[in-house]
Amino acid sequence: MFVKDAFPSVFGTLWDRRPATRVLAALLCACAMTAARAGEYEDAAAAARRGDFAAAFKQLKPLADKGDARAQADLGVMYFAGKGVAADPKEALKWTRRAAEQGSPSAQFNLGSIYLEGQIVLRDAKEAMKWNLLAAGQGLAAAQVNIASMYYDGDGVAQDYKEAVRWLRLAAEQGDPEAQLNLGNMYVAGQGVERDLLRGYMWTRIASDSLSMSDADKKSLRDLSAKTLSPEELAKGQAMAAKCQESKFKNCD
Repeated sequence: MFVKDAFPSVFGTLWDRRPATRVLAALLCACAMTAARAGEYEDAAAAARRGDFAAAFKQLKPLADKGDARAQADLGVMYFAGKGVAADPKEALKWTRRAAEQGSPSAQFNLGSIYLEGQIVLRDAKEAMKWNLLAAGQGLAAAQVNIASMYYDGDGVAQDYKEAVRWLRLAAEQGDPEAQLNLGNMYVAGQGVERDLLRGYMWTRIASDSLSMSDADKKSLRDLSAKTLSPEELAKGQAMAAKCQESKFKNCD
């Protein structure tokens, strides 16, 4: 099964593909901002981190009306999830699209995922690929995982395991655990790459360090990926994983 995760932000995500999502700072948009507007946005982000989404919405709305792509992207999430404002799918789509058209990578990913999941709009794989490619081109790992999943499934594109591996590797090298886990699975299955149980174990072990699951589940995942390896191979795989992590995923061959 191909594991996919939603892009996390301080304001949450449009949808959650797993029970617990990571809470990170929202991405900076590419547009220029005055110091005052930047400060207002950070105040809104701080309110969201405190769980005061009503205050965050009140601060974000004027910024969004003035064309701030970050604020527009966050409003899209808040209208979709009903955080700080009544849920309104049409408003969610409006603000997400406005931010995406301004180049916000998180909004591009969210809009692509709306089309991919068929939420609010009719499902459209071509539109999903279009917006995910734009976000992935800006380095957003979650969008890269979405694209990999579409190539893996042959969803809107010809099925191509090699392309799936290529996009997974880009995300895995950014530290995305879902990409790392899927890349490990593809090495084990020999899909898009030459079958390599040792490298499959390496990526699975690395992924298990960051996946949101219990320690028992992490142990089960590691044990499952290690069961075909000899003690010598297991030791080598553990050393490979440590080397890969120490290099910040740049030395994983």
